[in-house]
Amino acid sequence: MEIPDISEHGDHRPAHPGAPHGKTFPVRIDDHLLLHEQRPSGEDLLATVDKRPCAYELIQILQHDQKRVIAPGETVDLGLPGVDKFFTVHKENVTITIDGDLYEIPRGDRTVADILGKVGKTPDSYALLEEKDGPPLPLPSNQPVPIQGCEIFHTQVQSGGSS
Repeated sequence: MEIPDISEHGDHRPAHPGAPHGKTFPVRIDDHLLLHEQRPSGEDLLATVDKRPCAYELIQILQHDQKRVIAPGETVDLGLPGVDKFFTVHKENVTITIDGDLYEIPRGDRTVADILGKVGKTPDSYALLEEKDGPPLPLPSNQPVPIQGCEIFHTQVQSGGSS
């Protein structure tokens, strides 16, 4: 297998611009050709293409069309022959955060009751709030909640309306 001359590719950029000077290795992730230090973790490689392990898996392409999932904490040696091609896939079961704890849930539209059920709560007694680019906001319990992975939720006791 021949490694392309990355100086001719416009999509090439250092994976960690502030990294200490040392030997870097070309690596292709999805359609991106990058330079990376020799022993990154799976999470480091995902981060170079703006993806996170709570929503995506990193898969190494091996010889003879074989594939291997690289765990987020697993270190790969890009200096070894054939360790330079990867692709990402969206996980079917993703990780979300509820009240600071991590939970696995199938990707796709879910109900507020499904999400609250992960922490043993119901929409009758608790509101579900989602944190997105600002303070947590309550979600309507009668609308689906799209889950792609990495969402951050909080629960809050429902306030009573009668006096």
